[in-house]
Formats: sequence, structure tokens, C-alpha cells
Amino acid sequence: MKNYFIIHGSYGHNKENWFPWLEEKIKQKGYDVFNFNYPTPNGQNFENWSKVLDQVKDKINEESVFICHSIGCVFLAKYCINNNLKIEKCIFVSGCNNYFSLENFDKINKDMYTDEIYKFIDLCNKRICIYSKDDPYVKIDALENFAKAIKAETYIYENAGHFNENAGYTTFEDLLKLI
Repeated sequence: MKNYFIIHGSYGHNKENWFPWLEEKIKQKGYDVFNFNYPTPNGQNFENWSKVLDQVKDKINEESVFICHSIGCVFLAKYCINNNLKIEKCIFVSGCNNYFSLENFDKINKDMYTDEIYKFIDLCNKRICIYSKDDPYVKIDALENFAKAIKAETYIYENAGHFNENAGYTTFEDLLKLI
């Protein structure tokens, strides 16, 4: 059964940016949407985030579509790898892996990363990465490397920042078209 999952990023929550808007748009089409709040910043680690998604792991199937933002992208890839979960599609917005830039950010997020990202290719039929050349948090090389590592179709923007509210993203029509 087709369903949708939205996963926010580091220091974030499920009611910010374009997440509530997207959730509502998908629900209007009659689909189930899982848009949880993952623990941040205290408790933000792979184990604690996994516990949240574990609550609905039985709903994840080969028709599931994931839309993830920032650190939520590599979290989902690692979660699928660790649990050998096959999914239909993922759309990763501003995703990266093994990116060390901001000291405090990486202390919190380091265990989200995986050295086996290539394994995700066989677990997800359609992989899409969206990123901007002017992302203030993640350098373009890290964004490009992530997309290449998972052999994703890419959509590159010029002036979209980190695709968050600060960059003007409370809605995201282009993303909706890709779903």
C-alpha cells in the first residue's frame, strides 16, 4: 500500500518549513502520511531517531515514498540499510553524508552517517536529490557527493539556501510535482 513519510532535519521539527504544507497536500489525495517529530538537539542520534520510525516500521513497504530534509536524508538511508527495507522512492532535500564542517553539528550528527551509503541504491527504486548552490550549512561538494554516492537524479537550484523557512520555503511546489 502506497504511503508517505516526511523526515525533518537537524535541530528541526515536523511543523516547520514546508513539512506541514506537504503533509496536507498528500493527505488531500487520500494517502497516509507519517510526519513525526524526531528528538532534537538532546537525544538527536541514530538510535533515538530509529525508535521513532520503528513505531511504524511495519507500514514501510516497497510502495513507500520518503521525503527527507538535511540530516533526515542520511538517517533514512542508514535506517533502510540497517533494516534491509526496500522502498519505492526517496526525495532528499539538502542531504549529505560524512560531512564535517560545523563542530557542534557533527558531534550531534556523526552517528547518523554511514560508510555503506552505496547499499541504499539497491533498496530504493527511485532516488532524487534536490539541493542549492548557496546552501549556508552544507557545501556544494558534500551535496553533490551524496547525490553521486546514491546515483540520484538531481535538481540543483541557484538561490534556495537550505530549503527552509529562512530561505522562504514554507511551500514547495516543485517538490510536490516530483512526488
